[in-house]
Amino acid sequence: MGRRAKRRRFGSMPVRTDRKSGRRYIEARYQPPVEAYSRWPSLPKRISRRFPLGFETEAEKWLNDAETSIRMGIWEPPEAAENAHRADSTTFGEYATDFVRNRRKANGEPIAVTTRQKYEQYLRDYLLPVLGNMPMAAVTPRDIQRWADSMKVGKAGEGASIKRHAWELLNAIFRQACSQPLDDEGTTLLSSNPVLLHVDRPRSDRAYGDVSMEELNTLYEAMPGRFALVIYLVGVLSLRPGEAYALQRRDVNLADDDNGGRLHVGKSAKGVMRNGHKVMTVGSTKTPGSIRDLDIPAFMVPAIRRHLDLYVDDRPDGWLFTGERSHTLVFDQSVRNAWYRARRAVPRLEERRLRLYDLRHRALTEVAKHTNSLKAVMAQGGHTQVNTAMHYQHVTESEREKILAGMEADGEAAMEHMGTVQEGHTDTAKDGDLLEALAQTLENMAPDVRVAVLRNLSLSKCSAIISMFSPDIQTETMTRLLKEATS
Repeated sequence: MGRRAKRRRFGSMPVRTDRKSGRRYIEARYQPPVEAYSRWPSLPKRISRRFPLGFETEAEKWLNDAETSIRMGIWEPPEAAENAHRADSTTFGEYATDFVRNRRKANGEPIAVTTRQKYEQYLRDYLLPVLGNMPMAAVTPRDIQRWADSMKVGKAGEGASIKRHAWELLNAIFRQACSQPLDDEGTTLLSSNPVLLHVDRPRSDRAYGDVSMEELNTLYEAMPGRFALVIYLVGVLSLRPGEAYALQRRDVNLADDDNGGRLHVGKSAKGVMRNGHKVMTVGSTKTPGSIRDLDIPAFMVPAIRRHLDLYVDDRPDGWLFTGERSHTLVFDQSVRNAWYRARRAVPRLEERRLRLYDLRHRALTEVAKHTNSLKAVMAQGGHTQVNTAMHYQHVTESEREKILAGMEADGEAAMEHMGTVQEGHTDTAKDGDLLEALAQTLENMAPDVRVAVLRNLSLSKCSAIISMFSPDIQTETMTRLLKEATS
């Protein structure tokens, strides 16, 4: 039993004895203000704090400070106050390192080891050198701009991709600091996100998909025999390279008559760092939706049979791709090095620095050309998101020529119709019918062609035709005409 506390105007300071250790201590305690319960419903009946015997002055001060804050109407629970000050004492480096170490996917699962190692690289190489020692509360938009300025992007876009990735991580770190509750009352480390600037995603208008079958065959022939089949698996069947490396003999089922077959994609191989050394591991595919069975076209069967006979152990779990010396699961870097050498056989692709992964874009672009079903494209690529599937489809040069030819045909037809209108009919009713017919024709044309035709009309005819358009087409057309006039 503790002795009776000296009566105080505010709070009390009884001396207690710890049951486990037997040590005596001062328990300073007080009742929170009644109105605080509306904001913090889970507040206890008393707020208390232990002080060692002999620290009565410190206990008195703690109670006096609490009384003062209550009288001034600025009182907060001690835990909330401490959390509010954490932003001043926690550095970006400490918070960011913890963020990456405990990062999870949206479904609650831990992120992949390779993803975490990539995040750690972004921190180490790009973020911590600029922001690492700064308290989280001290980081301002100006500091974020200073970081952005430190990551230079070349004229040809060199460095743009890594800058975007680092920015995505940086933004996610501060977004969590502004949204993740530190206590039951919903206190967050920061109240506002200093990451106001936006780093655009690098333009993906490079012709990823513009690789002809002849060029693909050249790349296949230029690769070392034990790796050559990767070219077709990525460039025709649209596998991710890691999915190709993880294939085993049992995943390949060829038809008895060699007229095609089926390929099961259910794993992915990745390189991870362990004890300072890189090792290859086989795990799950990128998403559950990436597990799929793909039809093998007949033309690929001879290449697959040759590969199985020459390079794959005659057992179900034999890896399709192995190291030349180790005969164990191939290192991804070994295949990439072979790819860099093989790429020189196609100077156009060497100049573009085409990546092995870009052949996947080529495969999915070809799939999209042969079907109107987006679901079929998603199934082929193992995608679960529509926008991801669209990212892998690119306009080839032959398709651009078709589009241009179509625009020219539309333009010629419209110009012929326009010539009829401009022949100078005297019948006003006929002129009106012709203008209306032209307006209907132009409304269904591509915007660029429509504007090109209107520019060749007199102002009165142009105005009359525009007035016949639907409201949306009127707005679009006028916007384009005004933009051209002011440029």
